[in-house]
Amino acid sequence: MSLNDTLSNTQMDALREFGNIGSAHAATSLSMMICQEIEMLVPDLEVVPLSAVSSFIEPDGPAVGLYFLLLDGNGVSNGHLYLIFPEESAMKMSDMLLSKEIGSTKAITVAERSALMEVGNILVSSFGDASAGLLGVTMLPSPPTYRFGMARKLIEGVAGKVGKPTSRAIVFKTSLTDATNQVKGYLVLLPEPETLDSILSLLEEKTHGDQ
Repeated sequence: MSLNDTLSNTQMDALREFGNIGSAHAATSLSMMICQEIEMLVPDLEVVPLSAVSSFIEPDGPAVGLYFLLLDGNGVSNGHLYLIFPEESAMKMSDMLLSKEIGSTKAITVAERSALMEVGNILVSSFGDASAGLLGVTMLPSPPTYRFGMARKLIEGVAGKVGKPTSRAIVFKTSLTDATNQVKGYLVLLPEPETLDSILSLLEEKTHGDQ
C-alpha cells in the first residue's frame, strides 16, 4: 500500500537525494564523535499513508524509538520525526558508541539510552541541516523523547496524534556501518500535509534546475 505511484520519478529521485545528503552529514558527525569511520546509507525509501507506516517497519519486534517534534523558524510545528532501531541494532549501536566489544550490551541501561539519544540528536540535526541547505525549509528538532516497545506500537502511538488520516509519511530505511558492523534502522518523517507538499515541490524544482 505505497503512495510511491502518486509521485513522479523526479520527486522520488529528489527525495533520495535529500536522504543521501542528510545521511552524509550524519555520517561525518558520527565519525567525529566516535573517532572512527562511519558510513550511513539510505538504501530504500517509501512514501506511504500515515495509517500504513507501521507495516513498513521490520521486524515487528522490540525496538527503541526516539521521537522529535519538528518546528519551523517561528516555533510552529511543521512535522514530526521518529527514529526506530530494532532492539538488536540499538544494542549494537550502543556498543559502537561506547567503544565496547560488539555483543557486550545485553540490555539498554541509562548509559546506553544516553548514547542512543545523542545519536538521535546527530541524525535528526543532520537531516534538518539538509532540509535547510537544500530547500531553505527550517526543521528544528525538539529534545528527543525515548520510547521502548514493539516497533509497530511505537509508530501507531505517534501516528494517532499526527495529521489527518490521509497524511503521508516518508520512511527512510537506513544502514550505519563501520569497518566490521552494520546497524539497521528507520527514519520516519511525518510532515504536516502542507509541509510535505512544499518539500516535494521544492525538491522537484531543484532537480529540474540542476538538469
